[in-house]
Amino acid sequence: MFVNYVSAHDNETLFDIVSLKTPMEISVDERCRINHLATSIIALGQGIPFFHSGDDILRSKSLDRDSYNSGDWFNRSRFLISIFRLDFTYNSNNWGVGLPPKQKNEHNWPLIRPRLADPSFKPQRNHILAALDNFSEVLRIRYSSPLFRLRTANAIQVREERVRFHNTGPSSVHGIIVMSIEDGHDGTPGLTQLDSNYSYIVVIFNSCPTEVSFGSFALRGRNLQLHPIQTLSSDELFKNSSYEASSGCFTVPPRTTSVFVEPRKT
Repeated sequence: MFVNYVSAHDNETLFDIVSLKTPMEISVDERCRINHLATSIIALGQGIPFFHSGDDILRSKSLDRDSYNSGDWFNRSRFLISIFRLDFTYNSNNWGVGLPPKQKNEHNWPLIRPRLADPSFKPQRNHILAALDNFSEVLRIRYSSPLFRLRTANAIQVREERVRFHNTGPSSVHGIIVMSIEDGHDGTPGLTQLDSNYSYIVVIFNSCPTEVSFGSFALRGRNLQLHPIQTLSSDELFKNSSYEASSGCFTVPPRTTSVFVEPRKT
């Protein structure tokens, strides 16, 4: 079983690398959304999810690539002994505390300087709280079904036909991943039942800056509905997610991970 992650103690934090690699002109709202999209891929993918301290509250080192000797003002929560230096009032994510030191960052200064100088890059308290809410929701979704937590490689592998990816090949829609997970039921030999609530799950990761639609013949005629946690989400965009059974067509908002579930028949 693999350990999956998008950020670790080395290199930039997740929020910082998103801020460094995205175009200057996009909004901080979009950067925060990309941060959440990345953590949702880790949370809802198979395997063991690893999250770096502060991923859930947009932790920043002000674009410092290696903050080992950079001082506490850059180095919020690098080690467990300093975890309480994270701002749990959620008023700041530590962005913009200074230009990161020359030794490990000088080659990136032309990219770093204009970003740190631009006040629109700094998340506000509402951004941090929204990130925390989104992170909590995606963890609750992960633990709402054992299908997200298959325990062996054999249970995950395609040959068992439990986990499938649908947006593949030359006709695939750019920028999205479409994953389905099927649970066992009567008439499906060799596929055990793991989930008492859901018989089928479809997860669509949309990394595009626009809404996307995806149709699949294999996903037609199912009783899929948006996950109840997302229907009650404080993120209003989730409510624009939809599924049409007759065509097998899904619509997913920009930079959003939408989860559709099929309740098990009683």
